This record gives sequence, C-alpha cells and structure tokens, in this order.
Amino acid sequence: MEWIFLRRQSAIGMAAIVFMLAASSAAAQTATPARRWQVEAFGGLSIFDLPTDGTSQLPPPGEPLLTSGPINQSRRVTTWFLGDGSALLNGVNAEFGVANRITPLDQALASLGLRGSNSAAFGVRVRRAISSRLTLEASVDMLPGSRQVTDPMTDAVEAARASFVTAFTGLLGTGPFTNPSVSATATLANQSSREMATTIAAQWTLRSNPLSPYVTLGGGFVHQVGSLPSMTLTGTYRFDILGMVPIAESDTLRIRYEQGTALVGVVGAGVRRPFGDRLGLSIDGRLLLGQQTLTLRLDSTPTVAAGTPQGFIESFTTPAVQFSNSPATGRESTLSGAPLDGFTAFSASGLQMRYIISVGAFVRF
Repeated sequence: MEWIFLRRQSAIGMAAIVFMLAASSAAAQTATPARRWQVEAFGGLSIFDLPTDGTSQLPPPGEPLLTSGPINQSRRVTTWFLGDGSALLNGVNAEFGVANRITPLDQALASLGLRGSNSAAFGVRVRRAISSRLTLEASVDMLPGSRQVTDPMTDAVEAARASFVTAFTGLLGTGPFTNPSVSATATLANQSSREMATTIAAQWTLRSNPLSPYVTLGGGFVHQVGSLPSMTLTGTYRFDILGMVPIAESDTLRIRYEQGTALVGVVGAGVRRPFGDRLGLSIDGRLLLGQQTLTLRLDSTPTVAAGTPQGFIESFTTPAVQFSNSPATGRESTLSGAPLDGFTAFSASGLQMRYIISVGAFVRF
C-alpha cells in the first residue's frame, strides 16, 4: 500500500509539472511580442545660414556692329542694365553732354543677394529596433524657411529701373526724334521655396526606462522644393526719326537663383519617454552639415520691332549707338546681341549648417 501511495504522489507531481510547463508555454505564446517599429510625427524649429562667399563675372562685350566709319564704333549689347551695355550707353550720353546715366547692376551682381530666414520644421520619422540599444531610422524633414532677396539687391534693381528712364529720356532729347516714350518696370517674385531633407541614420540608446537618451549619426540629401525668388527688369523706348521712321525696342532682364542638391551628414542627440506599451514623446536636436551651392543666373531678351518705312540712325560719337527697324537697311540696332540664357553671374559654395530642434509623438507596433 505504501509503495502504491508513493506512485500516486509521483504521478500527481508529474502531472503538476506538465501542467505548469503547458501553462508557461501557452502564456509565452499569448504574450505580446517586442514592438520593434516606431512611427513618429514631429514639429519644431529650423535654423540655418546660406553660404555667401563665391565668384562673380559679367557677360563679355558683344561683337562689333557695322556703322558708318571707324570713329563711331558700336557693339552689340544684350541688355542696357549691366556690363558693356551700361558702359556704352553712358559713354554716348557723356559724348552728348547728357548728365543722366544708367546705374548698372554690376556691383550688386558681385554678391549673391539672397538671404534665408529661420522657420518651423516638421516631418515624419520611421524607426526599426535592431537590438535593445541600436535603432535604424529613415526621416523626411520639411524645412520651409524662405529665401529672400536682400535689400541691397532690390535697391540696385530699383536704381537701374529709374535711371533707365532718365538716361534714355536724356539721350532721345539730343536727336531728331519725335513722340519719344520711355518706360521701365521692375517686378519681384518671392516664390514659395522650401527644402526637404531625406536622411537615414543609426541611433544608439544610452540607457532605458523611464527616459531613454540617445545619439544619432547618419547622412542623406537636402533637396530644394519649389522656386527661388526672381526679379525682372523691363525697359522700353519708342520714338520716330524725323516723324517718319518708327523705332520701338525693349530690354528684358531676369535675375534668378538656383540651388543644388546637397549631400549632408547628420549628427544629433535626444531623449525619449514612453507612455505605456505603444505611445511616447521625444525631444530631438540634430545638425545637418554639407556643401551647398547657390547660383545667380541672368536671362535677357533684347527685342527690336520691325517698322515701316524702314530706316536707321546712328550717333556720330565714340562710342556710338545705333537704332534700326529692319536689317534690310544694312544696319542693325545696338540692342541686337545674343540673348543671355542662364548666364552665371555669381556662384556661392560652402559648408551650410542646418539645425533642427523638434518635439515628436511616436507610436510603437
């Protein structure tokens, strides 16, 4: 009887052990697995400076223009607002004793003429935990800080516009011209330009619970989204030679900016605080550092209207200016140079630092 009792006790013990193992296995199967993915939406502040150091150049002088003789030489110009065109017009006015001069954009184009302003930043970050310490992150950051034309540049554009009117009005007052009309406009288009940073980084968590400080190291690209500011100058003049031969010409100059895509490195640090198993908050600061290129480009459209009767007139000065309403006369207007198409007047390149300070809310799954 005693031996049978012991066997029964052993059987009960074995059954209890099997039950406990089965329960433990079932509990293990029904427990929530580790949540390795995180999706975070964030908002904050973007702080940056634009590179401004660079190199500048002006369009070269145009080809010689056929005139009546070697003394009154003239050149083809693509625009009166800068470079050789301004120099030629001012030289002719000086020969005629006209006090008014056009104010060229030469000095203003020796700098970038563009500045940036700090603004909000926002975006989405997706993370995948590799271990309890290491996490990989992909981030898309929208940086809507605007680019604005500097005051010295806008002042120079306005000075060129106003002086175009006075300089040509003075010039047309020296010849056999009737019904003169001179006008000039300047427009500024502040486009909705912004940047988008696309980066991949590794994050190392220093310790956990309840706060989890971490460091970030990675890289990516910063792309321009939208259009940068641009300015357009348009000057026109009309008159009749001896009341018979109509002359009508216009000079349009566009000043615009281009920004290249920048390869950047990412360095940062932050802290996370989970609230429960799924939700949490983070405070993050990071630096995006990379080489940035900004270019100031020029486009010009010189326009000479055809007229009837055909005719031309030239100034017998050194240098000389010539107006014509038809190449069939054997003469062409001074404003007949090849149009500028994306001419690089200034190119700035240098290291740009972009700081992003943000607060985010994340969910784990």
